[in-house]
Amino acid sequence: MGIDIFLAIADLVVACAVTWLIIWYFLMPSAHTSDQDAAADSPTNRSWRNPEDWGKWGADLDSRSHRLLRPTIVSALLTAPVLVLDLFDRFGPDLIPSWLTSPWVQAILITPVIFYCGRGILMDGWTAMTEHRCSPDLLAMLATSLAYLYSLATCLAGSLLPEGSRSPYFDLVGVVITLLLLARVIGTRMEASLVASLNHLTEIQPASGLVADSEHPQTVPAQILSRDRIRPGDLLLVRTGERPAADGVVESGSALVDDSELTGGERPRPCGPGDRILASSKILEGRLSIRVDAAGDNTYAARLVKIIPQALVERSPAMRRMDRIVHTAITLIMILAVWTFMLWLMLGPQPHLAHAVGNAVCVLTIACPAVAAMTIPMAFRTSLETGLAHGLLFTSPRAMNHLGRVRSLILDDSSLLDPDDSEGQAVNAESLTRAATHLRALRVNSLILDGSHQPDDRIERAARQAGVDMLITRLTPERKRECLDRLNHDLTRTNRGVSADRTGQETASAAKQGRTSLVALAAGTRADPELTARAQVGITLGPKLQADADDVADDIALPQPDLILHQGDLDGTSRAIELSRATTRVIRQNLTWSTIYNIIALVIATGICQPFLGWMLNPMIAAVTGALSTILAMLNVRRLHRLRHLRRRWLHLALIDTDQLPTVAARRPQIIVDSQWESMQEGKDPAAAMD
Repeated sequence: MGIDIFLAIADLVVACAVTWLIIWYFLMPSAHTSDQDAAADSPTNRSWRNPEDWGKWGADLDSRSHRLLRPTIVSALLTAPVLVLDLFDRFGPDLIPSWLTSPWVQAILITPVIFYCGRGILMDGWTAMTEHRCSPDLLAMLATSLAYLYSLATCLAGSLLPEGSRSPYFDLVGVVITLLLLARVIGTRMEASLVASLNHLTEIQPASGLVADSEHPQTVPAQILSRDRIRPGDLLLVRTGERPAADGVVESGSALVDDSELTGGERPRPCGPGDRILASSKILEGRLSIRVDAAGDNTYAARLVKIIPQALVERSPAMRRMDRIVHTAITLIMILAVWTFMLWLMLGPQPHLAHAVGNAVCVLTIACPAVAAMTIPMAFRTSLETGLAHGLLFTSPRAMNHLGRVRSLILDDSSLLDPDDSEGQAVNAESLTRAATHLRALRVNSLILDGSHQPDDRIERAARQAGVDMLITRLTPERKRECLDRLNHDLTRTNRGVSADRTGQETASAAKQGRTSLVALAAGTRADPELTARAQVGITLGPKLQADADDVADDIALPQPDLILHQGDLDGTSRAIELSRATTRVIRQNLTWSTIYNIIALVIATGICQPFLGWMLNPMIAAVTGALSTILAMLNVRRLHRLRHLRRRWLHLALIDTDQLPTVAARRPQIIVDSQWESMQEGKDPAAAMD
């Protein structure tokens, strides 16, 4: 009796000591660098940051995918006989020779699995531990190492172990390694797909262009200049099968141009004098003379290649918060595994050691923190690739999150101009009609700010035809800014009761802002920079990623827009909102599933239900469910590549005749002129007027 009490006290002391060691090593702020710094310096972020390395990195990812495939197959082939032998040993021991039931047979088969196939997993887990980081690989390393060492002990000194504690866990080690390798193959291929699509943007940029003499284009021979030597004002000649080396306006000639690789267009478009053409577009048929207005690093394609790496490496507040949660959760899982082992060793039924090891391994293998760790960045990267294919560029994960929370969209009059009109005066009523119909289906209010100085009913007719919710017209630039500020305040306050800022900083009201519905402003590239700087969510229409330095006053800090619509198509705003909501929905599904699953699974894995219900979780089942939960979450994110239901809806709206859209009968817009807006400020709010 005295010995039992002494052993129990010793177990408690050891458990407390190990718990304190884990907390000190992984959770003390002085013990490790911040997660944000570690993420910024990670090799993955360094690869995203350098577009010149995308080609090499894409080849490395393809090579890595093939290298991972071989150990995955080898691991599966070596694990399968172990599983078969284990099944026969449990349910039909008389059907196989006795020498096959020896644990040494399983040890011979599984040892290459853990040291050859799973070497990368073990090394990553060890690296994470030496760097004071808690990662899913660390849990996998601890679980497989514990199971393998215990199984090896049953082979070497099985006679010294208590009766009933001599069953090895080699099959568990093989299953964990195999499923984790499969998850790595899927993740690597998803990353390689994105890198390949982005690297294509750099590959299609021509290195040089044929430049004619501006004053004597017919008599002086054209010369080939490198892309960096082409200047605005040059006359660029492009023929069939070539790609322009600079942005510009067609001065003469006609051609069929395919710019879908840049703008996500559905089909090639004819270009003639007065039409704008982008660098890296492909001339399918014809010849063009292009007057260059943007060259070198100022072209749309070059700026696109600069913005995408910034979007991929940015760590949003939600990502940093999730990293901290995952780090803490993995630490708690390790502590839970320690106490599970100690309590089963002290209080569990016979055989104590087997039950203690089995339940501790269950806790380590059934936990699935990888879902929470990879869901947000993987979902953003997948949606970024999907958006680029449809002419949508989200400039950051925070921007995508903001787009998903938009409930009111303000359209500046610059966003209503028809891009095909060379004079820039025509209003694209058809695009506005489609956008208003799509927004209404998404339950997003649509408002128009018209800055026309004189009575002009073009925008009013288009607004009535589209059936927008509100039109505020005849605004001066100053009054338009005041109107935007008022709408931002009233619509945001009406939706949730708090205001939201666009700084992205983690302020005291960050939690409230995460639940706030936002107001977006869609503006063309010629919009007032000060107006766009005041937007909660900024949307830029047209192939211009930021205002030129000469066009912006020195005292205006112009933020990067949250969304850039390459084609200048107004309906792209609604497509972006719908894609953002789909991404948010997938993230919430994964996080909700991960939270519920981990709580229930860890409760069962600890064996706390055994005294009451008689449930005892098999470590094999724990390993399979833990790995499969990660794979299913990755496949759920993979659905963002397809989104068949969204694409069918987008295609239907693009092809349907606008006369058949139920916009006019749905709602007549409320028309407000500037004088009425002054009195409206003293009366009811704009949000109440739209209700």
